Amino acid sequence: MRAAQAYAHRHGQELDALVARLLADAVQPAAAEPAAPALTTEQRLTIVRKLAGSLKAPADFDYKIELEEGLHEKYGL
Repeated sequence: MRAAQAYAHRHGQELDALVARLLADAVQPAAAEPAAPALTTEQRLTIVRKLAGSLKAPADFDYKIELEEGLHEKYGL
């Protein structure tokens, strides 16, 4: 309790006002951006088809080796 009072004092606020504001913020729903409409399966497939072939990889590219190296780097596996 004393730590909370000291915190409020350092920030130039009364403890009850600080607690009231924190509680009000906690119960109010967060203002979120409007959700984009969900894509249908066909729309997703169209996007993927457009992307197919857009990545030019070397002829000797082995995705399994790249995946293994990425996992090792990220997780130390």
